[in-house]
Amino acid sequence: MSLSDLIFSTIAKRGGDSVDVPVIIEAAVPLELSGEVVRSRICTFADGDGREWALRPDLTLPVAQAEISARDSHPAGESIRRYRGPVFRLPSLVGEPVEYEQIGLERFAAPRGVDEDVWLFETLAEACIAAGVASGETAFGDLSIFPGFVDALGLPDDVAAGLKRAFRQEGGVRAYLSGHADSQAGIAHRLKGMDRAEITAFVEDIYAMTGLQPVGERTSDEVVERLSQQAASATETSLSSDVDEFLTALLSLDLSFQDAPAALFKLAGDAGLKGLDGLLETFSLRTERLARSQFANLFGAAKFATRFGRRFTYYDGFVFEIASGGSATAMQRPIAAGGRYDSLLSDLSGGTVTATAIGGIVIPHRLETISGAST
Repeated sequence: MSLSDLIFSTIAKRGGDSVDVPVIIEAAVPLELSGEVVRSRICTFADGDGREWALRPDLTLPVAQAEISARDSHPAGESIRRYRGPVFRLPSLVGEPVEYEQIGLERFAAPRGVDEDVWLFETLAEACIAAGVASGETAFGDLSIFPGFVDALGLPDDVAAGLKRAFRQEGGVRAYLSGHADSQAGIAHRLKGMDRAEITAFVEDIYAMTGLQPVGERTSDEVVERLSQQAASATETSLSSDVDEFLTALLSLDLSFQDAPAALFKLAGDAGLKGLDGLLETFSLRTERLARSQFANLFGAAKFATRFGRRFTYYDGFVFEIASGGSATAMQRPIAAGGRYDSLLSDLSGGTVTATAIGGIVIPHRLETISGAST
């Protein structure tokens, strides 16, 4: 049995249905979810009608689209979809292939809780162990922590929304707090203070003067909406030094994952924040359960960082990566990764389909390098 077959059969023990999804997806799907920053990583092309397409950069997106279609025609309860197949990304690391195989599963409409989070980690960990990984290093995160603490601060709605958007980009929160927008700050600052009608007129003038049109499937309204959000984020933000220091401390957390619950409880308590008990108790219980996992040999010096996971653009809760070791090279090439993305089906369907979602993948070619087995 090949290494890929072994990984897939191990994951298949968790049940569910095997699915096959299209290799090509509309480029607007990853671009709208993640912004133009991902364009440099995805393989895109335009058809004869000017529609922009992409070779799938992962399997989660097309599997989620298939799940939406299935629930549109036959609303269902919980489902598990497992899969394997090639994905295509322009490498960010030297030596990584453009095309490689992913094997994984997605679980939809399951209860949202610690049991399911631990189930996902142990599913992928078991596949890694079966593939011959004796030990490893795991990085943990939770993308609900920063938004939850921001909400507890009681900031104005536009400021809270701006901070949450800024959190998704490296250095974004500091730039926001300094009165700047994100990496697209130039045009956002030029539009700062304009209302939607003025931004619409600006966009129409640009199209008229240049003859340009929206890229791919994007309409003028969608361009205006994105620019309106960026302009709002560029508004000068005046926050107290206490809030600034608190957010800096929150974003700076990078410590043993077992020490993370106490550190977060202390931050909340010292700041006198209310309404975080449920979020932090769930976080603490998950940490305790993971620490008792039968696959703790894959933890190594397991870390939690508030910042970890931001590049997983559609994830919104528990996230993790398993690497073969603690070196910088190994950590940049995880052998498995996954997490929770409860808002994805709603985002992709325009709110017509909602269901919890959690899933992850194993990357056989990286495991092959470790084990020496053939995929």
